[in-house]
Amino acid sequence: MKMISFLRKKKDRGELPPERRLFRVTVWSFVGMFAILLLSSLTAFLLVLRGPEETMVPDVAGDELVEALVSLQERGLFPHVQLRYFSDPALKGRVVTQNPAPGSVVRVGRRVNLMISQGAIIEEVADYRGMMLSDVQAEIQELGSGSTRVLSIGNVSNVFDESQPGTVIAQHPEAGTQLSGSTTLDLVVSRGPDVDTFSLPTYLGLEWNDALQVLARDKVPFVFKLEDDPTSGRSGVVVGQDPEPGVEIDTSTPVTVVIRDDRDVPSGYEFGIFDRRLPDYAVTVELTAVAVGPEGETTTLFAMDHPGGRLAFPYELQYGSVIILYRFDTEVIRFPIMEPVHVD
Repeated sequence: MKMISFLRKKKDRGELPPERRLFRVTVWSFVGMFAILLLSSLTAFLLVLRGPEETMVPDVAGDELVEALVSLQERGLFPHVQLRYFSDPALKGRVVTQNPAPGSVVRVGRRVNLMISQGAIIEEVADYRGMMLSDVQAEIQELGSGSTRVLSIGNVSNVFDESQPGTVIAQHPEAGTQLSGSTTLDLVVSRGPDVDTFSLPTYLGLEWNDALQVLARDKVPFVFKLEDDPTSGRSGVVVGQDPEPGVEIDTSTPVTVVIRDDRDVPSGYEFGIFDRRLPDYAVTVELTAVAVGPEGETTTLFAMDHPGGRLAFPYELQYGSVIILYRFDTEVIRFPIMEPVHVD
């Protein structure tokens, strides 16, 4: 009995108390939780370093909108759609541009901007017959410009007609023609029922500036030139004209006025001929020539209704001045008067 009692006591000494066993379990539990947390953090860190999956942007330009959306979604990309009018009606409902460009490598989930054509502003040619040419030009100008221009005015022919001058009497393509792309509109415009004629007065002996003002007042288009063979006499006066005085001409016929070279030019000034070629206008337009001096002072050289074509008139202006030609209120030509540079 004593031996059994001894053995039992020895065994009892090898067992841990409940408090120590609980302490060990608690410690190892915390160690395991810390290991799991550390492993999870490491895994997340590695995933962040790796980043989202990448993909290549497909080429969807020219595709129908639905086709483009499917192509982008298959790559995990998100479309952002914008609508705009374009000149080519055939592009309606299709992708015109995209950003990023095709072939770009981007992350999955990236937004791709798509520009979709909602068609042309107009899809068929309107009927412009009976309208004034200036009104047609303004209306077509509002339809777009540059790459978005769907309709533009091409050749304008002028014919005699009972209609008011400047009235469109025919057009090509005809009204109602479907537009399939950028189209040029040719117009036939009335010049009026007949030509207005008058007997040409004489300008011989007038100072060049007086002759210029008389021609502008009478709305006679003019081309001034210096005489080919200099003659003696008072400088700066008209010594010839073509057609000659008394000839019946229409209001669109330019008169050539020959003047003697001005030899009495003040120091610091230049005498010359402003010579430019203007478009041939279907109807006369308001032309105004203005000279702006070196100090900013403004002088009107002449103002008149002009049919276009060649325009040449004399000037005597201080160096540093600028001649500005306006059509209505729009500047069309700017010509500076520069002092000549003398090279030794």
